[in-house]
Amino acid sequence: MKSTLFKLILFVGVIGGLVSCGNSNESQLLEKPALDSAKTTKGFIVDLSKVSNEPGFVGVLNIGEMLTICKMDSAPMKDVSFKVAKAFSVLEEEMNAIGATLNGSPGMITYTNDTSNFVFECVLPIKDLPNKQPKVCKIVVLETSEMLIFNYYGPYQNLFSAYKKIREYSTANHLKQIGPMREFYLTDPTVEADPAKWQTRILVPVVKL
Repeated sequence: MKSTLFKLILFVGVIGGLVSCGNSNESQLLEKPALDSAKTTKGFIVDLSKVSNEPGFVGVLNIGEMLTICKMDSAPMKDVSFKVAKAFSVLEEEMNAIGATLNGSPGMITYTNDTSNFVFECVLPIKDLPNKQPKVCKIVVLETSEMLIFNYYGPYQNLFSAYKKIREYSTANHLKQIGPMREFYLTDPTVEADPAKWQTRILVPVVKL
């Protein structure tokens, strides 16, 4: 029987957020105000689990380090869904083998927009540094960073709409992406049947221009 995690990622189909928000020439602006200073941190490190689940933009927050078990891979766009599902299956097996405990939602880091060779890294947050090392995957600490955070609710195949809003918002607020973005899948589709309630948290490392 497939694990819940493996089934969850199969729901993703063709990953909706494959296009990085930093590579667009779109200039249309959202009908939203500039970032409220109350939603922008100045060096204060925020626990990601404490971030608001309200739909849309949360703000720019200084997100702390995250201990993870990761598996990097690449594939032509047509094979990405299969590769992602396989990577999460391997991650879960190795996490159990080394005695690590899940500490959050599964996620993915994207590194390129190349449809012929899309580079990505599947990640599972874990609680403590394990005594054993995984055989195939790696234990990685994701560094702290100022992140523009957006909560998307809806089916995964429509994630592109969230990235369009992020591009427009970044342009309007003079924000520049400075590293690979992260997606975390907070809802288990095998438990929540309504796709409109599926939450994906998008984090984009940014600096103010």
